[in-house]
Amino acid sequence: MFEGFDNNTGVDYFLVPNIIHYIRWNKTTFDFVDIVCIRSAYLAQKPDKIYIHTNTPNFNGKYWRQLKTKWPDLYRRIEITLNIPPTSIWGQNFSSEWHLYHASDVERVKILMKYGGIFVDNDLYVVRNLDKFRHFEMTLSWMENDPSLGTMIYIANKQARFLPLYIDTYREYNGSHWYWNAGTKPVSDILLKRPELIHRVKELFGTETDIAYDLYTQYWPRWKIYYSIHLCIHHRIYMFEKEYKEFPVFNENTILHYNYTFGEMARLAYFGKS
Repeated sequence: MFEGFDNNTGVDYFLVPNIIHYIRWNKTTFDFVDIVCIRSAYLAQKPDKIYIHTNTPNFNGKYWRQLKTKWPDLYRRIEITLNIPPTSIWGQNFSSEWHLYHASDVERVKILMKYGGIFVDNDLYVVRNLDKFRHFEMTLSWMENDPSLGTMIYIANKQARFLPLYIDTYREYNGSHWYWNAGTKPVSDILLKRPELIHRVKELFGTETDIAYDLYTQYWPRWKIYYSIHLCIHHRIYMFEKEYKEFPVFNENTILHYNYTFGEMARLAYFGKS
C-alpha cells in the first residue's frame, strides 16, 4: 500500500484514524497524573475513541469515578478492551526483570498493526493537536544524532511498513537490556537504512529524559510549543530528590501550590485553567 510513499510531504487526507491507545496492565485504579494525561489527550485531540488495553478491565477508585461523572464526554469515548500481557516473542521468553516493559514495547506495535491510530504512554502529556501527523504513513520521535527512537508516542496507519519490520527485529531478543530492542535496534536495523519509512519528529514530541529537568525544577514556558511531553513521572524520586521531598504526591490539592512547569500543565488539563 505504501511502497514509494513520501513521508516528508504526506497526503492531503487522513491516513491515521483519530483513536488513542493506552496499555494498562495489572492496574485497577488511576492516579491524578494518569487522569491529567488522559485529559490532555482528550482536550488536544478530541479523539473518536480512547482504547484502554488492559488485563484488569474492572477499573475502580476515585479518579475513575471522576472520569464517569466529571467529564462524561471524555468517558463516552473510552472503550476498554481485554489485553493479556504476552510472555514471549518469536519463541523467546521475555526477561523476568523487564517483562511488562518489554511486553508493552511489542504489544503497542501489534495494537497499531490491528487498529492504527495514536499510541501514547500513560505518562505522556499531549500538548497540541496531532492531526498534522495523521497525513503520514507513520510518525515517531527520533532525536538528531540519537541512536534510539522514542517509544512513548507512535502515530501510524495499521499498514505502515515500519511496524512488521519492527516486530521482526525481536527475532534477536536481548532480555538483559531495558531499551535495546525497543529503541536502539530499530534505528540500527531499519531506520538508518530506510529513513523514508517514517515521518521523523526530532524534538517536539518531548521524549528525551532531560526534559524532566524543565518540568520539575523551574518554570519553563517553552513547553507550550511541543506537541507532546513525556513526564518521566516515575523518575522524579531519584532525578530530583530535593523537589520530590517537597511534593512527593501530586493531586488536585497539592498541584495548586506547585509552581514549576508541570503544575501549570496539570492545572490546565484537570481544571481547564492554569
